[in-house]
Amino acid sequence: MWKHRWLLATAFMAVALIAGGCQRQQAQQPAAPVQPAAQVPDLGGRMVRVATDATYQPFEFLDKDKNIVGYDIDLINAICDLGKCKPNVKSVAWEGIFPALQKGDYDAVISGVTITDERKKTMDFSDPYMEVGQVVLVRAGETRITGLSDLADKSVAVQKGTTNFDAATQFQKEGKIKTVKAFGTFDLAVKSLLNKDVDAVIIDNTAASGYMGTNPNQLKVAGEKFTHEALGIVVPKDDKDHLLPAFDAALKVLKDNGTLDKLYQKWFVEFKPS
Repeated sequence: MWKHRWLLATAFMAVALIAGGCQRQQAQQPAAPVQPAAQVPDLGGRMVRVATDATYQPFEFLDKDKNIVGYDIDLINAICDLGKCKPNVKSVAWEGIFPALQKGDYDAVISGVTITDERKKTMDFSDPYMEVGQVVLVRAGETRITGLSDLADKSVAVQKGTTNFDAATQFQKEGKIKTVKAFGTFDLAVKSLLNKDVDAVIIDNTAASGYMGTNPNQLKVAGEKFTHEALGIVVPKDDKDHLLPAFDAALKVLKDNGTLDKLYQKWFVEFKPS
């Protein structure tokens, strides 16, 4: 009996030693390396003069106190928080915004700007921060227009100098649109639509959502997006101030940590225009 108990106890001790050895071996395994956070270049607290056309809700617009607010404004502020710079944002008419940048009046432009090969010839872009597409915006009661294919005998409003203007004028040349009316701002283009001076507005889907929010039950999108475009922050050609490395690194951080998603939720989902 005692012999059996001694053998049993010996067996238990052996198992315990083996288990303890396994635990020590497991504990001694090196931990998985922690991925370092992206390093955002430090801009040394410098002021960055930023131009925007504050007529493009919800990207950028004036609130009731005449402050420039919107998705792009929150974005450039978040970028500068990471890059240690101070954004000084001014509203500039769209037609003069790129000449002002090239003249040196501003260091950057953030204003829902589509990245295009033509624009890349005279200016540089950050990595894309949003994907958008052009749509046909019509009055809520419109039944004749169900999409782009119904515009051959219709008049369309756009903003001058935009990719929407480029698309509309090309469609006009192809006979897909009868008349194109260009305005200085999309505010005026949409007003023309609401006043029944034109039949539709060609505009980016995100901005269309903003105008539908501003004018509840008065506007709708006819059909689906017919383009896919990327938006970026603009700097002068050759980026002599070396802003793009900081902008791109900050954009990556803001994408990875969910900030871009939160800003989209704030301005394109939850935002209720006054």
